[in-house]
Amino acid sequence: MNVPRLLNGAALLLGLLGVYFKVHWWYGANALMLGGFGALLASVLGFTARANAEAGTSDALNYVMVATLTVGILGVVFRVMHWPGDALLVVASDVLLLALAVLLIFSRNRVVSHQFVTVLAVFFSLVIALLTFASGHPSAPKQPRQQPEPVALEENWPEFD
Repeated sequence: MNVPRLLNGAALLLGLLGVYFKVHWWYGANALMLGGFGALLASVLGFTARANAEAGTSDALNYVMVATLTVGILGVVFRVMHWPGDALLVVASDVLLLALAVLLIFSRNRVVSHQFVTVLAVFFSLVIALLTFASGHPSAPKQPRQQPEPVALEENWPEFD
C-alpha cells in the first residue's frame, strides 16, 4: 500500500470538492477543504523529507523545501478560513519561497524526489482552483431584498399662541 500516493490523491479530491462546495456556498465546504489540506500537510510532514533525503537532496535544501510547503499550506488554509495570522503566514511563505529559489539556483545538487514534485503539483492545483473559482463568482449568495416595515409617524406639531 502506497500511503503517500493515497494521501496526495485524497488531498486533491477533498480539496477540489471543498473548493467547489465553497464556491456554491454549500455546507461542508470548510470540512472538505480542511480535510484536503490536512491530508496534504500529513503527506508533506510524514513522507516528503524522507523521500528527498533518499533521493540525495542536501539537508539545507530539504529542510527549506519542506518548510516552504508546510508554511504555504498553512497560509492558504488560514487565508481561506479567514483566521487571524493569515498575512503573517503568507509573508513567511513568500520569504521561504525566495530562499528556496536562491538555494535551487546556487545549489550543485538539485535532486528532488517524486513525492516533493507531486505534493507541489497538488498544492498549486488547489491554489489555482481557489483563485480561478473565487474570481468568477459573487462573494455571497443573492438574498431577496426585504422591504422595510412602515413606521407610524407621530404628529408633534409645536403649538403657537
